[in-house]
Amino acid sequence: MSVFEEGTALVGKVKSADGTIQTKELLEVCRSILPIVDKLGTGFGLVKHDVGGNIDRLASCAATKPEVYQADAFQMVRDDVAAGTHTGSSSVTKGLLWLKRAMEFIVALLDKLHSDRAMPLSTAASETYYTTLQRYHGWIVTGTFTVALKLVPSRETFFEKVGAQAGDDSTMQQMHAFCTAFGVVLADIQTFLAENDLDDPTKV
Repeated sequence: MSVFEEGTALVGKVKSADGTIQTKELLEVCRSILPIVDKLGTGFGLVKHDVGGNIDRLASCAATKPEVYQADAFQMVRDDVAAGTHTGSSSVTKGLLWLKRAMEFIVALLDKLHSDRAMPLSTAASETYYTTLQRYHGWIVTGTFTVALKLVPSRETFFEKVGAQAGDDSTMQQMHAFCTAFGVVLADIQTFLAENDLDDPTKV
């Protein structure tokens, strides 16, 4: 099973029968993406570190009330808001927000590689960054990403590292299926954050 097939299978378990986003299952999908981030090159070590840190933050919170928080990721945020701790940089709310943003970047990048099968990875990564994450970054972080974007491997090398072939139709279909399925989950998270005025535009 490819990393994309595995991801799609995991996404299918994220929502409960009533449509609630389950924390453990959501985080399992995000963990499955870490190897993909890793294959983008050493410059993306910061992204991998941030994603891993936010996964751990949400997992630690969920473990404090597993009967409630594992079944509903959003309840952790509601309780965070109720406690007035949601604006802190290390809050659960900020953890979910930034995890969602990082995942949106990865999904958008993979989708771009699917849409344009001739586009170099460096071009796809750069274009995706400037249409997703860059708006939330100050000049220092943007500078760091600018360097990272220059260090990505070739498109062919990237796909080889994730155990696939760059032009293989089966790989492209699997990747697109993952992007489509996980994109729905990320859109639900974005809707929740936006409706509760938690989509903080402050730059880091």
